[in-house]
Amino acid sequence: MMLQMLLIGWVFALLRVSLGQAQVPIQANFDASQFQGIWYVVGVVSDDQGFLDSKDKLKMPVVLVTPLPNGDLALKFGYSTPDGGCQKTDTTFTKGAVDGQFSNEAMAQTDIRVVSTDYKHFAVLYVEMQKRGVSNVWLQLYARTPELFPEGVQKMQQLVPQVGLNPSQGALLPRSDQCAGAFS
Repeated sequence: MMLQMLLIGWVFALLRVSLGQAQVPIQANFDASQFQGIWYVVGVVSDDQGFLDSKDKLKMPVVLVTPLPNGDLALKFGYSTPDGGCQKTDTTFTKGAVDGQFSNEAMAQTDIRVVSTDYKHFAVLYVEMQKRGVSNVWLQLYARTPELFPEGVQKMQQLVPQVGLNPSQGALLPRSDQCAGAFS
C-alpha cells in the first residue's frame, strides 16, 4: 500500500512537471544579441523553500548577459552581501533545442526559458531546478533598469498560476547600489 501511494505521488509529480513545461512558452524568434547587456532581477516567484525562507532579506541582483558563438549565454551575477559588498559569480546557460531555451547543470537548472521579452525593458525567465530529487519552479522578472516595467509585471503575473505558483511565493526585490557598477 505504501509503495502504491509513493508511486502515485511520483506519477503526479511527473505529470505536474510535464504539464508545466508544456504550458510554458518560449520567446518567439529569440535573439541573443538583443538580449545581451545589463539586466536587474527585480522580481522572483518560486516554490523553493530556501528562497521562501530568505526572500524578505534579498536585494536586487545585477546580471551581465553575453552571448557566446556556440549559442550559449555567459552570465555574470552581482549579489549584494550583508556586509555591504558585492559577490560576483559567473555561470553559463547551455543552449537547448530551441532558441531561448537553456540549461545549467552546475546549478541543477534543467530547463531555463526566456518566456517573454521586448529586449529594451523587460524579460520573464522560467527556471526549473532538480536538486536531490526535488523539483522547484522559479519565475524571474528582469528589467534593464532597477525599476518595474508594467508589461513585464503583467506577463509574469499571468504566468504565475500557469506554472503552479502562488503570488504569495514571490518578492519584489529592493534596489541596492552595492553592485551598481559591478560590470561597467
